Amino acid sequence: MLNEISANQKPEDSYPAITLDGNGPLYKQIERAVRAEILSGRWPAGHKIPSEHTLMDAFSTTRATISKALSKLTEAGMLERRRKQGTRVAQTSDSHAVIGFLDVRKDIESSGRAYRFRVLTSQEVVAGSTTAFWPAVSPGTRLLKLVAVHEGADKAEVIEERYINLVAAPDAAEADFEAETPNTWLLARLPCTRLRHTIRAAAATAEQATRLGVSRGSPLLVSLRQTWADDLPVTWVKLVYPGDRNEFVGEFNPLAP
Repeated sequence: MLNEISANQKPEDSYPAITLDGNGPLYKQIERAVRAEILSGRWPAGHKIPSEHTLMDAFSTTRATISKALSKLTEAGMLERRRKQGTRVAQTSDSHAVIGFLDVRKDIESSGRAYRFRVLTSQEVVAGSTTAFWPAVSPGTRLLKLVAVHEGADKAEVIEERYINLVAAPDAAEADFEAETPNTWLLARLPCTRLRHTIRAAAATAEQATRLGVSRGSPLLVSLRQTWADDLPVTWVKLVYPGDRNEFVGEFNPLAP
């Protein structure tokens, strides 16, 4: 957790507490913690993040570990690091939390339930007639298809169906997405420069009803998202939520300080 500001700290080093999740190497935990602050909107575009020394003290680690975590986020286009000017949130990352990226893990953990991402099926497919819903990818493009569930306290809360363009992210074919969720894995490697997001209603199929523990035909909320890195399509995602216990809330306030 980040330390409170002390008398010899600069004002920009005063930040809300950040907690690591305790999973995996320390640099990956720090990377996920910083990313969460950005995607939540708490650290908007242009926001100056804590200095490396502040993060070293907060997490009792070395400068090399901090630098590795921040470098990964810089490579993903989420941070801008400038010599003698510190590190700031990149301008391309400010709208993700509100408009594009739904943080299922954060929502589940904020309610006090243990989170788990469980992959049900994983296979390679080729873009063609069966993937016509994703016209951004050309026929013949190799894709990785994942079907997974986001669980809270061992209960399925959200169904995820995802296609990853293996031209954009060839290593995805060998990734362990139960150790690191696809969103986290992709954002650490590719900048998101364009995003399209649609939310619609649907009725639960028999399979969806069984997985989510709802009645067949009951209302669902469906989030559909496509992302690009420059002109290269990266991923297509469908998130399916039980409609009776979820809502999507966004706020636009140009007059906010």
